[in-house]
Amino acid sequence: MARDLWILLWKDLRVARSYRFAFFVQMVSIVAPLVLLVFLERTLGGISVPSISEYGGNYVSFLLLGVVVTTFSATSLGAFSQSLRTAQVTGTLEALLFTKARLPVLVIGMSLYPFVRESLRMAIYIAGGFVVLGLALDTVNLLPALVVFALFLTVMLSMGLMAASFTLVFKQGDPITLLLVAGSGFLSGVIYPVEVLPLWLQKVALALPQTHAIEGLRLSVLSNASFSDISAQLIVLGIFAVIMLPLAVVGFSVAMDQARTEGSLAHF
Repeated sequence: MARDLWILLWKDLRVARSYRFAFFVQMVSIVAPLVLLVFLERTLGGISVPSISEYGGNYVSFLLLGVVVTTFSATSLGAFSQSLRTAQVTGTLEALLFTKARLPVLVIGMSLYPFVRESLRMAIYIAGGFVVLGLALDTVNLLPALVVFALFLTVMLSMGLMAASFTLVFKQGDPITLLLVAGSGFLSGVIYPVEVLPLWLQKVALALPQTHAIEGLRLSVLSNASFSDISAQLIVLGIFAVIMLPLAVVGFSVAMDQARTEGSLAHF
C-alpha cells in the first residue's frame, strides 16, 4: 500500500514539475499570503481587539488560524473530485482502475499531492506565525490542536469523497465543494468572530464543521486550551466524522458501481 501511494505521489509531483511556470506559481502562492500577513501585522499588530480577547486579542493571529483551516478545507473538499476529473479527461482513470492497487489506495493516492502541498502550506503559515508574527509558544497546547486537526481532516476527506461521487456520476457540477467553501468563508469565523453574526446565521454556522475546527484550533493554539476547554468542538467534530465517513465510503462505492455499469468512467 505504502509503495503504491508513493508511486502515485511521485507521478503527480513529476507532472506538476514538468509545468515549470505553473509549479513555480504554486510554490509562490504558498509564501505570498504569509507576506501579506506580515504587513498586516505591522499595521494592526499593536491593536488589541476586545471581541477576540479569548484568543489573545491579536487580530492577525486570529486571522492566521482561520486562513489555515479554510485553505486546507478547500483543498480537502476539491482534491478527490479534481483528481478524478483530471484522470477522466486525460484518459488515465480506466487504466489506473485495471492496476493491482485497491480502489481506496488509488483514490487516496491520486489526491495525495494536493494534500502534501497544502500540508506544507499549513506548516509554513504556522511556523511563520511564530517566527515572523511573534506568536508565543507558551499559548500552544499541541495535543488538543492535533486531535482537532485529525478529526477535521477526517470530516473533510469524507466530504471530499462525496464530492468525488458527484463527479463520477454527473461529470460536471460539484455542489458540496461550492456550498461548503463559500459558506465557511462567510459563516465560520475566518475573518470575524461568529458571535458578530445575526443569531439565525450563528445557528447556521454551527452546522459547519469548519466553524468548530477553527474555534478548537484557535483556543488550543492561541489560548493554551485543554481537552476539557474544547470538549464541545471535539464532540461535534467527532459526530461529523462518525456519520460522514461511512456515508462517504458507501456513496463513492455506489457511484463507482454506477459509472462502471453505464460504462461512463472515461466520459467527460
